[in-house]
Amino acid sequence: MALLFRFSQLRNSMLSSCPARVLIPYAGLSPGKLLDPKSYERRLFSTSAQETVSLHSASLGSCISGIQPLKFQQTSEHEPSVPLLIFDIETTGYFQKITGNVQKGNRITEFAVRDLCGGKNSTFETLLNPERDVPGHLATVNNINTDLVCRPDVPRFSDVLPLLLAFVRSRQTPGKPVIWVAHNVKRFDGPFLAQEFDRCSAQMPEDWLFVDTLCLARKLPKLSASNDKKHLLNLESLCKRYEISVEGPSHRAMQDVMALCHVFQKMSFDLQLTHEGLMNEAINASYFSKYLN
Repeated sequence: MALLFRFSQLRNSMLSSCPARVLIPYAGLSPGKLLDPKSYERRLFSTSAQETVSLHSASLGSCISGIQPLKFQQTSEHEPSVPLLIFDIETTGYFQKITGNVQKGNRITEFAVRDLCGGKNSTFETLLNPERDVPGHLATVNNINTDLVCRPDVPRFSDVLPLLLAFVRSRQTPGKPVIWVAHNVKRFDGPFLAQEFDRCSAQMPEDWLFVDTLCLARKLPKLSASNDKKHLLNLESLCKRYEISVEGPSHRAMQDVMALCHVFQKMSFDLQLTHEGLMNEAINASYFSKYLN
């Protein structure tokens, strides 16, 4: 409760011009080593809970252009909606189940999330120190290299975890679960997240549920009989299917989050997905325990 109270105070006093600087003391970091937060490509520490417009606003800011707050049909009009947290990660490679030395294995280098229900402070993003080298071939894809993230002024996952938990609690309706949505969450994002929690000697909260948009994409009708073999299900192909274009550096966590926000809304419409249907697609956080030691 004390952590949540501090986060609420922090959120209310946050200045949009320097969100990263405001959050640094809460992550135990020194503000003296922070680079210009306006430079996305060079920003070493970008953890931020950014302010957007009201949930009831008809139009959203430029940073989330075209993404409207999404609410699924409820079983009761008095039932509060659950937060839909669209998230994405960048890593040092594919997921590897580790044994013995926990420093081995691939790690997360960037994390981003946005609550698709909208409202104030609906996004959270940060670079992460993986405490290991980033392979060169990955750096050419997303411009996240060893020199950028393996520095003492870039937070580790353990530094960011209290902020992340506080952010989620600030979005959560008491007594209701949180739904995390990612593309290929079952085999990639989810196992990585569970493993990082495990490194912190923690477990993901039991009321966290996960929906894999890759599984939803498999239920989409093929566009035509002539292109069955080209019915690709990766995020890039889904963006092309729905004619979605997202500005910003490619293969970065927040840009992929924004793309998935659009895609998820389109897929939900095509699949006529209701709140009940969404809950049926969700898996518990305990699902990822099989990926741990």
